Amino acid sequence: MNESKSSQESDNLKQLFDNYAEIAGGGLGAVLGFLAGDPVTAAFSGAAGAAAVGILKNIGQEFSDRVLSPREDFRVGKVLAIAAFEIHQRLENGESLRDDGFFDQKSIGRSDAEEIAEAIMLKCQREPQEKKIPYMGHLKASIAFDPNISADMGHQLIKAAEELTYRQFCILKLSSVKYRYGLRNQDYQNHEKFSKELYQVLQECHDLCLKSYLDYKIPLTFSGQITVGYMNIQPNKMTIYGIGEDLFHLMKLSAIPDQDIIPIAEVLK
Repeated sequence: MNESKSSQESDNLKQLFDNYAEIAGGGLGAVLGFLAGDPVTAAFSGAAGAAAVGILKNIGQEFSDRVLSPREDFRVGKVLAIAAFEIHQRLENGESLRDDGFFDQKSIGRSDAEEIAEAIMLKCQREPQEKKIPYMGHLKASIAFDPNISADMGHQLIKAAEELTYRQFCILKLSSVKYRYGLRNQDYQNHEKFSKELYQVLQECHDLCLKSYLDYKIPLTFSGQITVGYMNIQPNKMTIYGIGEDLFHLMKLSAIPDQDIIPIAEVLK
């Protein structure tokens, strides 16, 4: 009976992943083996690795049992597969999962890792901008390895990522490679005509600044007060910081394709 149940769970997970089979390097088999507890990975993943695998399997099984639309199936399968694949790869590369109790079951309630995993899956289930989903998978994997990210901070990061558009992800990357694109050095105080493309992008930059994820060196007025508005943006001075910097690194936003960055850079030249 247990074998039958285990086989059914494995089939359910495979079906969930089959909705997103294009894992980097064609690693669907590696992910399924990892979640099934392949002996090579188990040998060096330790107790934390076993707990991480159990959580990924349980959350995947739970979502596979839910009534989801085809697109929701695709999204949750995609984020789970990417997170599992990255965790597997990092373990094989000799990295260690965090051992600060993050994966431990609590006396009352679930582990922090379970709550983080479900939070990410739920956000991705309803995320219409599917280009964001791989980076949510990277966030899930990154939190599993970084003891400096508390559960509270993890939920804060997940909420922050959910609230940003994919274009804002791109702007965060652009700010880290701005030297490549010859962006505008001046603000837009004396700019005479704002095209729809320009003011949309500037507004998204400004929103990142208001959230304190991006600094664009707002100038002081003569009275010493900061003037805030998208016309104050100086594209070539945009710098990520704070939560924006955490998102950039943990979500691997540096991997965003240049083809998604170039149209924004063209607007901000």
